[in-house]
Amino acid sequence: MKNINKLLLLSSFVLTACTTTPDKCDPSSDPGFLDKLGCVASGSYEKRVNAKSQEIKDLAAEQKELSQSVIELEKQRSTLVSDRASRLAEMDKINDKLASLESSLRQKNAMTKELQSKINNVKSSATEVKNLDEDASIMEKKAKLAQLQKQYDELVDQMSQGF
Repeated sequence: MKNINKLLLLSSFVLTACTTTPDKCDPSSDPGFLDKLGCVASGSYEKRVNAKSQEIKDLAAEQKELSQSVIELEKQRSTLVSDRASRLAEMDKINDKLASLESSLRQKNAMTKELQSKINNVKSSATEVKNLDEDASIMEKKAKLAQLQKQYDELVDQMSQGF
């Protein structure tokens, strides 16, 4: 009889170990004594530890990728900010030259309707470039700025040929 009781007790431990899953071995849920014994005997604790270790490695790799993305985005932002600053500086330079040219022509009483029209065209182009949508590509912005510089240069060339 004692052997049968021991055999039944042993079989219940073995059966408990066989039915234990890694989810039941979650230490935060405080499994009972038999469940803990089953977790150890079935290897569910080890499987859980391995799964959590792999999850940690995966998250660390993802964090590293995200950190690299943040660094790359910061570099792009820095490039965009410096590009915008240089573009605005060029715009201010062209506007100053244009204002100086217009003032000079007015002082010399050399301002004609044709010249005023051309200056107004360059000014409107300058305003258009300055108000260019921030979502526009860098290449588009540079092209517009180059076009503005070309208009200004053409205006100066025409004036120098006229005088």
